[in-house]
Amino acid sequence: MTFFQSLILALILTILIEFAIYFATIRQDPIRLFWYSALINSFTNPLFNYLYNYELHNLYLLESAVALVECFLIKHLLEIGYRKAMLVSFLANLAALLIGLIVFG
Repeated sequence: MTFFQSLILALILTILIEFAIYFATIRQDPIRLFWYSALINSFTNPLFNYLYNYELHNLYLLESAVALVECFLIKHLLEIGYRKAMLVSFLANLAALLIGLIVFG
């Protein structure tokens, strides 16, 4: 698998994993949640992968920053409180990180 293919696979997996967490925790319209997952992760995932691969190799610092950014995006897009948005963001990013570590090593 080429580097570009692995980036595309990482983005697709992240969107699907985080969508599953959004749906399990928020229980709103699944189509809307899927599109928000795609929108949010189309912004944060490529930025994370670029920074991790070329600039800053601190996985946990970057993942924490992504979770914080996504918390604000989730809060405003889904119109939920900060606590719930942070919980959803933390769970979604933790699940995506763990599965990513299994798939990509």
